[in-house]
Amino acid sequence: MMALRAPLTLVVLAFALVASGCAASTERTGSVPTSATLAPADALAFVTLVTDDTSEQWENADRLLGLFPDARIEVLASVRTELAREDLTWKDDVAPALGDELVVVVTAARKPVLLVQPESAEALAALIAQSDDPLVQGTVSGWTALAETQAELAAYRAALGRGTLDGVESFSDAMTGLPDEALVRGWVDFAALARDLAPAFEQSGVQGELGVDWLAAALTAEGDGVHLSVGVRTPGGNGSGYEPELFEHVPADSVAALSFGGTQGVLDRIEGAVDVGAVSSALEDAVGISLDGLLEALSGEGLLYVREGGEDLPEVTLVLAPPEPATTFDAVDRTVRRFAEQLGEPVRTRVDGGRTVHELRLDADTLTYARLDEPDSVIITTGSSGIADFLGDGSKLVDAEAFTTAADRVDLGDRTRGFAYVDIDGLVPLVEILAGPEAVPAEAREVLGTLDSLILQGSGEDETTTLSGFLRVTG
Repeated sequence: MMALRAPLTLVVLAFALVASGCAASTERTGSVPTSATLAPADALAFVTLVTDDTSEQWENADRLLGLFPDARIEVLASVRTELAREDLTWKDDVAPALGDELVVVVTAARKPVLLVQPESAEALAALIAQSDDPLVQGTVSGWTALAETQAELAAYRAALGRGTLDGVESFSDAMTGLPDEALVRGWVDFAALARDLAPAFEQSGVQGELGVDWLAAALTAEGDGVHLSVGVRTPGGNGSGYEPELFEHVPADSVAALSFGGTQGVLDRIEGAVDVGAVSSALEDAVGISLDGLLEALSGEGLLYVREGGEDLPEVTLVLAPPEPATTFDAVDRTVRRFAEQLGEPVRTRVDGGRTVHELRLDADTLTYARLDEPDSVIITTGSSGIADFLGDGSKLVDAEAFTTAADRVDLGDRTRGFAYVDIDGLVPLVEILAGPEAVPAEAREVLGTLDSLILQGSGEDETTTLSGFLRVTG
């Protein structure tokens, strides 16, 4: 592997850390990078990174990082210290050597090639001199290509002559599904990589391929946060998602919520790829529910959310709406009663609001579960008012400004392939309930107070799924 462990590697990693530590609405329809002409058609991976420190992306990242002054000082000081050890500075030595864009290509032979357009050839030569291993360089379409050996550079050039990545349909599909403006964009031919790694998969008990064609990702620094977009193509399709009908019942004071559904295709793929016999047997012995029963329970729409509960524990609520709710309820009931026998506690039954509710009292809380008619589902909760609040007419999360703002940033619509939402600063009281008032240090509390919310959403149709995430920062 190419060993630019000194200035170049340090700067790239530090820049990625700066970007990921920060995080508004980005245009989701992108284009094929012009630098894709630098990658052979059979390349395993392609990454393009903005290295122009006067660009809007760098300015956004720096502004966001400025909301965390202590972290910014530490990151910059670390970078400056490491560069100083090599007698280098970013302004005079590194930036002129990298130019405005850094491209990394991994060839079919799994050899990395770095490409830059330096402002100063002398600066690049000085930077290369800091590498742990010798590097060779050549000119490709006006770019400077760096490889470990002349043979690898020659093989890379020969591969380019047989076609380039910008003409590969799967790569074009992946890139056009990502934001155009981004700090970094990347693509991996996962199918080819999986074939290379097949022996390792088989040793781990995974049979055959995992069914992923390619994976692409982009990270964008925006005015008030960081946007992450990941695209995955799975041949055979994943359906068109589902309508999150259960989510409209989530109470507004929930600090974390996960909606999932339409997972049958994914579950079928897992069953086909992994030897589940031993897992199924162990699961049934442990909790009294078969693997088939568990997969059935998860095959419809599901919902999991957390909010502040009693003095000792937060409230956690799980709602499942599988194809056969009665079957799932029976499985839940069997599992709880088996657990109750081990604890030596009875499962009590009462009628609340015309519905039968079952309870198992635990040391610090009570587990409550019931079969619901509307929505037709099974609910399990640790909150004393969990069922009533789920079904009641009180304030709901879907109407809360913080959630709707976050949902807009990832284009959450009427159909989805699943999403998760976290009110980050709202988690602090729950962490303190679980771990004590001193569990969150003052420095961490300050950072969490600056981070507003995080949302991740899966969307797409048929074979391509896009995961969009947005971390909102306030200051």
